[in-house]
Amino acid sequence: MKIGKNQIFALSLTLLLALPTIAIAAPTLSAEKPEELPVEIEEKWRNVWYRFETPLITLIFPASGKKPMFLWWYTNDSSTVYIIKFKGIIEYLKFNLPYYDRRYPADNLTLRKIIQEKYIEPKLGGLGLGPVKREQLRITIMKKFLIWLIGLHRPYLPFSACSWELTPPESVSKDNVTYWSFNFTLKSVPPWRSGFEFAEDNIQIRCRFYNTTTTETPNPNNPEYNYTVAAGQLKFDFVVSNWEWNIDKIKNFTDWIQTIHPELNITIPSHKTGLALWINMASIRFEDISDVENEVQNPPHEIVETVSQMEAATINDQYYPVNINETQKGRYERPLQFTNKFRKRAKLHFVRKESTLAGFLEFVPWARLLNETGGTVDYVNVTASYIAAGTHLRLFLCYPYFGDYTLEHDPTIGLDISPTIPSLAPPLMLFILIGATIAIAITVAVVKIQKKPINIVRVK
Repeated sequence: MKIGKNQIFALSLTLLLALPTIAIAAPTLSAEKPEELPVEIEEKWRNVWYRFETPLITLIFPASGKKPMFLWWYTNDSSTVYIIKFKGIIEYLKFNLPYYDRRYPADNLTLRKIIQEKYIEPKLGGLGLGPVKREQLRITIMKKFLIWLIGLHRPYLPFSACSWELTPPESVSKDNVTYWSFNFTLKSVPPWRSGFEFAEDNIQIRCRFYNTTTTETPNPNNPEYNYTVAAGQLKFDFVVSNWEWNIDKIKNFTDWIQTIHPELNITIPSHKTGLALWINMASIRFEDISDVENEVQNPPHEIVETVSQMEAATINDQYYPVNINETQKGRYERPLQFTNKFRKRAKLHFVRKESTLAGFLEFVPWARLLNETGGTVDYVNVTASYIAAGTHLRLFLCYPYFGDYTLEHDPTIGLDISPTIPSLAPPLMLFILIGATIAIAITVAVVKIQKKPINIVRVK
């Protein structure tokens, strides 16, 4: 069979176009264990930190467990160090906005104002009482209300004021997935934060630093709720159990109102409150780590924010400068919008210098509610708000009222890099295909020189 040079070009092109198809099909022939990212661990780096170092990322966190925070940087360039610091949790009200705004904390003054205006006054006005009797009833109710309000806990629990315990990292291997597991647990609150004793041993930051890329499905019965974590990223579960809600404590007060006047049927909806996790995002120079060490060793001090040199962030791809302190200008937190593109997760990047990789924090806009046995009973929507605070960003992850259930939410931190191009075919197959293509190319070159048909396959 004789083939002209045009046919040879066509054959060569066909083989080249077929290469990806052949290669993609090849992995189905044999499933190999995912490549594992090597991790070097030092328990007392600089006598302060646990250090995880990989060829890609270096992650450190307090070895003492005194204060939950994470610092990380690109291993080959430590000029920029990224930080997230867990500031605390805030119980807030959602009568006006569906996300955290510091104008509406669930404290006694704000609760008194909102409940009086939205629930008590309208009911009193509808009773048909005369001005004198209505005023007497109002005074009686508000005096009792003030007594109930005294028993509420403060809306803000600062983590730096609490004692924490670190469960040291241990390696876990399961179903071809390897990660390092460790936990921060809130162990005690100070006496001057009385009323928060219920939080002791009930707030955890459960961490997994992955050696291999994996897709997590927290509940196999709900496979649509899943997320992928790459090797070298840290996934942490923020877990809250047995939270005592201020709005629940007011129910006894509304029950009492009904005893003195049955027509005053006042019901305060519990879903009008929520819980916000306050996280500060900052970045520093490597040489300033010693300042952060002073904060770790003296927990009440707040130093990270003063040495931070973070200039901006990109929030769902929108540039946002943080070097202007909006908290001092009478401005308030703005909601993080979940557009179609970011419906499955929200992502916040530190704006990086040209010489290094960008750090990020991302989270899925849903959280799990668990019962006493750890079973999933529901999924709830997570909202978020943020504000520039001058060289750092305040982020508030907002969770709706979850009653007596346990809340579990799973953010991720890491470095934002392009994924490694996967090997589409075994090396031997690629060698054969590439060799065949080279052989055809040489044949074409010979044909070009000789300018005549060549007999590739001779049929006798």
